[in-house]
Amino acid sequence: MNIYPIEDKQGKLHAFEIENWKTGRSKTVKIIKGIPEVIILREPKRFLSWFREEVFCEFKINETIFQIEEFYGDNSRYWIGKKEEGGWCRELELVKKVFQAS
Repeated sequence: MNIYPIEDKQGKLHAFEIENWKTGRSKTVKIIKGIPEVIILREPKRFLSWFREEVFCEFKINETIFQIEEFYGDNSRYWIGKKEEGGWCRELELVKKVFQAS
């Protein structure tokens, strides 16, 4: 899977994006559920999620909350990072590695 890292001024991973044409929302959440430490806080709604929800998944690893967002509801990529502000943390590196292996 192609990963598009977003780095801060110091070169640390701030967030990352993945192409959504290969995964879709359901498969993306399924990949997240495969992380042993993850707790899913919010999943996409069943009917027309792409039309109603930019942020379609929230999950927690340890005490860090992440979100998956499709900007404008019709972007070609999903943004994955810490909820709202983004920013580096050890758990983000774990999430990125899971997607790289998919």
